[in-house]
Amino acid sequence: MKIRCTANHLRFRLRKSDVEELSRRQHVRENILIAPGQSLSFELTIAPVGAFQSSFQDGLLRISLPAAVVRHWIETEEVGIEGRQLLDEGQILDILIEKDFPCKHQPQEEKGDTFQELAGR
Repeated sequence: MKIRCTANHLRFRLRKSDVEELSRRQHVRENILIAPGQSLSFELTIAPVGAFQSSFQDGLLRISLPAAVVRHWIETEEVGIEGRQLLDEGQILDILIEKDFPCKHQPQEEKGDTFQELAGR
């Protein structure tokens, strides 16, 4: 899973193996060691929710995703799904989840676990 974080915007790019794990286990997680003995974890979870919902506790950012939306995305050639969550003081968190394509600027990258067949659509 590739993760990009900018001001109130989270973008997740999932490899084929990540999408398969999400489908099979109902969640997928990426752990990043950020200091000795400390990590930051990102988890996407299929949940019985009506909209994207984020929570953060003990170094884990969890994004709960509506089951019907995720199932459709997994089972089709749809490239991305997105949601918004209202935060404090009227701010909004934008969340985008996409199937990962091979990087054009990194020719040595392993492309077998990307969605090459959807690139260019």
